[in-house]
Amino acid sequence: MISLLIGGAPSVGKSETIYRLANHLIGKGFVIVAGFIPVTFNDFKVVIEGKNINGQIIRIIINSPTDTVGIIKDFKSFFNNNGKYDFLISSIRDSDFYPRQDFFKIMGIIENDNLIEIPLGKITRRGDNFSTALKWYKNKIDKLIGHILSNKPFEII
Repeated sequence: MISLLIGGAPSVGKSETIYRLANHLIGKGFVIVAGFIPVTFNDFKVVIEGKNINGQIIRIIINSPTDTVGIIKDFKSFFNNNGKYDFLISSIRDSDFYPRQDFFKIMGIIENDNLIEIPLGKITRRGDNFSTALKWYKNKIDKLIGHILSNKPFEII
């Protein structure tokens, strides 16, 4: 299984980025086979299935929250109960912040060539420029993720 992790400190937009990505994949024809994606942004876990760029059926498990060990264990249970996956997409805390190492241990993920992590940071502008900077940042992150997912090893979109 190949993993894409969206990493960063609390409140940098990890879950929201994953929410936008999940909705993008649904818009590209993937269907939900377990869990759900909320209508308005909120934390979620879901399994989707669809075709990659080579026409092969693939399964992706997506998880937005990893704030506590309890949440990670709940995700691991969901993971175990819903089959096999080609790809895992999840949030993760940055550096050695709690519960980053717990995530790897509980999920049985090793930091190796089958893992790509995209680090997110805060937008610190104040005043009228904040919304412009945030919009730019979200667009660039989404474009970067789209590029990563459309190429090897993912070849999803």
